[in-house]
Amino acid sequence: MKQIKMFVVIVIVAFTAFSCANNNKSAKSDIIDEHSAEISIDWQGTYSGMLPCADCQGIETELTLNNDNTYMLVSTYMGVEPVVSDTLTGKFHWHGNNVHLEGIPENERSSTFKVEENRVRYLDLEGNEITGDLASYYVLAKEGNQLVEDRKWKLVEIYGKPVEDDPDNYYIVFHSADRRVEAKANCNLISVNYRIKNEFRVIFGQGLSTLMACPDQNLEKELLNVLGEADNLSTDGEYLSLNKARMAPLARFELVK
Repeated sequence: MKQIKMFVVIVIVAFTAFSCANNNKSAKSDIIDEHSAEISIDWQGTYSGMLPCADCQGIETELTLNNDNTYMLVSTYMGVEPVVSDTLTGKFHWHGNNVHLEGIPENERSSTFKVEENRVRYLDLEGNEITGDLASYYVLAKEGNQLVEDRKWKLVEIYGKPVEDDPDNYYIVFHSADRRVEAKANCNLISVNYRIKNEFRVIFGQGLSTLMACPDQNLEKELLNVLGEADNLSTDGEYLSLNKARMAPLARFELVK
């Protein structure tokens, strides 16, 4: 009888130990690496840059990574006639901090990018970082500028002339969610699509404006002209300038706090 009781105790202890071991394994398998790029970085968005090219001036590249793990890769080969451009779409999957683009033929080009803060790095066919003098050219920067977007900027100067009016009627806001500029330089509201590449290159699209009869529409027309001419911006977080090439600022703004 004692032997039977002892056997039962041994079986219970063994079963308990086995269950604990399985639970530990399950817990370990459920652990997510909180430091991986997929978890710790706001990676969704569009990345752009100019990749090196052996037989052209460069490959203008745009990679869009979406929340549903789909991608679009647009490559335009510069300096060749006629211009060659191709667009690839598909799914991607994560491997550590890297994303692998599905649907790209093996050995045709690398299909792997390393995701870093506000940029992605194009890797070689073996999945390794490209080193050497051209290493920095294999980086695509995330579109946008956190110092500029989703903040209200008061217009303080346009074409070298000071503007002294309230920020409720003379301002600009870059809305990052829908890539739309909201601006005002009197009573009409201006809405213009935009893109910011490499942090400081800005591209404004076609715009719309309300059609109220304002007392003085000169500033409004000048602001529309600025949005049509500007191709880059500069900021220190307190002031924002819209510029054309390396000329004097077309318009200057001050952050509304």
